[in-house]
Amino acid sequence: MATTNIGALLLAELQTLSTEARRKHPEIKEAAERVIVVLRGIKATGSVEIASELAKSDEAISPFVLGCKTNNHKLASISVQCLQQLISHRAVSPRSIAQTLSTLNEVIHLGVDIQVKILQMVLPLVTMYDGCVYGETLVDAFHLCLALQKSRDPIVNNTAAAILRQVVVAVFDRVVAEDREHNDDEQEDTRESDMTRKYAKDAFFVLQDLCLWAAGSDTIFILDETVDQGLVLDLIESVLVNHAAVVARHTSMLQILRERLAPFVVGFFAEKAPFTLAVRCIRIVWLFIRDLHVDLAPECEMFLSILTRLVDPGITSKGGRSSVSLSRSGGMQPSKTVLGSGFPLFYRVLAMEILRNTLRDAQLLHQLYAQFDGDSNADTDAEDCHVIADVLKAVGKVAAERPELRVSNSDGIPGAQAVGGLASESESLDSKQVGAHNCSLRTEMHKLLDKHEPPLMPEPYLAYLAFTALLGVADGLAEHVLPLCTQNVACSAPATNLAPGSVLSSSLTLTDTRVLTAKQLLLRSWPVLLSVYTFYLVVRLDDLLFGQIMDTMQKLVQVSGAFELNEARDGFLLLLCRNCLPQAAIADHERQLQQGHRATLSPVDELEDGAEPKVHALPLVTTSLSGVTFTMNTRQIECLRAVVACAQYLASVLGPMWYPVLVTLQQAEEL
Repeated sequence: MATTNIGALLLAELQTLSTEARRKHPEIKEAAERVIVVLRGIKATGSVEIASELAKSDEAISPFVLGCKTNNHKLASISVQCLQQLISHRAVSPRSIAQTLSTLNEVIHLGVDIQVKILQMVLPLVTMYDGCVYGETLVDAFHLCLALQKSRDPIVNNTAAAILRQVVVAVFDRVVAEDREHNDDEQEDTRESDMTRKYAKDAFFVLQDLCLWAAGSDTIFILDETVDQGLVLDLIESVLVNHAAVVARHTSMLQILRERLAPFVVGFFAEKAPFTLAVRCIRIVWLFIRDLHVDLAPECEMFLSILTRLVDPGITSKGGRSSVSLSRSGGMQPSKTVLGSGFPLFYRVLAMEILRNTLRDAQLLHQLYAQFDGDSNADTDAEDCHVIADVLKAVGKVAAERPELRVSNSDGIPGAQAVGGLASESESLDSKQVGAHNCSLRTEMHKLLDKHEPPLMPEPYLAYLAFTALLGVADGLAEHVLPLCTQNVACSAPATNLAPGSVLSSSLTLTDTRVLTAKQLLLRSWPVLLSVYTFYLVVRLDDLLFGQIMDTMQKLVQVSGAFELNEARDGFLLLLCRNCLPQAAIADHERQLQQGHRATLSPVDELEDGAEPKVHALPLVTTSLSGVTFTMNTRQIECLRAVVACAQYLASVLGPMWYPVLVTLQQAEEL
């Protein structure tokens, strides 16, 4: 579609305005005719050239300013329409912008059509007129949006809220360009605040007022306005989503978050707020953890502690750094308990969703562990640095907190199909199997910004979130470690025709910080992971979830072997071996023969505080199973494949663990 020429459009509108105003408002007629003369005197024909000529004079907006001041709807509508065209074509003189904003403020009460057009002008004024809209002029632009956001008309209200978000983001966009001009992107010492820079100063005051609004305090920059708390939290989230790096570069902005926003959020979790505000607060907590954990470490540590206690209110601090809390006035104070009791269930769900996001982001998890749990240079004891360890323990407890999910395992792994046979009627029903189809929400709760009440959710939803979070931990460990194994193989046995085991060299383990962090994380997390895997292997799972268990268990065996953490490796491998065969039937057979003991791995159903699962590699059944009528089902065969893959990967370093592997393979072949 062809673009309308700005000159022709303005001529037509000016003639209409002159005709409408000639009787009651001759001053408007005269001003319109002066602009018509100017337009006809411009020799250029292109819109850009015409707009450039008009921007040189303040006269271009005068008839429209006068038309708005009449409070006549028709005249004001024509005037606002023309102002919108002038602004969008950059045809307004920079000297006239303040007057334009003031004029628009006078007609915001004249109807929805005018209000929408006014809102459409605010963002171009901020973004297109570089160096003109800042300080008090920027405040005027905010006042327009804030006034219209209180409209009862849903179109105006929602449009104003959307424009506010865009204006706030635009304020910080300008700081990016300003920092680039001063080469701040490469210089660490320029993190210090520079209040002499007009755009950085604007951003600082806007962020400060947003934090003050959120806490219900009086603002400093944008005065005399009260704003919906939910909208304010949305605006703060927009800043952190789009410009966390900008905030991190400016010490003054970080200080605002530290002294104003963080204490408000901590205090917020000491109260029972409505769902809509809880969702917005938890999203801000997530952005702190994801993007600002380096620059606001104490605050992020406290948020992780709060989320952990929401998920597992019974968890206790060991006296480490996470036993402090933020006061509302900023700074650190000793704290007994941040959380109260009797919180609605949706608080726990929101916290679990954020913790799952954290645990499934491998890079973030390893950074957090290195920062909070793996800091050997910290003043506190290494045992006292347990922020992520507490998170893992709490998530592990939630994953196994529904014992009713477990079923009898007498015939093998539940929910499986016998080889060459059909699944039983009860097992063929998807509703009987645990999986995403019946244990998850269509949209995660922390993404429901438009809901005022929490949705109904499946009873196992929390356990499902926790379990999938721990699967993410296992995947993340493998993602960090296994690629390095293929590059740094150090076999402890001579080269043979067997598949070589991949073990990281000790020098790499000691010097590569990524590898060292991954090893420490595995040491802390494997007892929890083993406990949860032991629990879920006797839960009727759908095929997708069971496949993920097999995949991640295989990876954990390989990663543990790569680090030569034999206890962890043996625990996971024995658990796989145990579930390759119909153990109950084999035990029956052995009792009848009264020869030896059946293979066993001590079950770890729950982790008490400070306890770790103990793996007992008791002798497996060595009695021949030739001629017996036991049947292996498809899932037991999947377990067997995982055992074979692990044995091939670690062939040269398994040592005594070859015995249970070979016994398992022998018995499987006999069956």
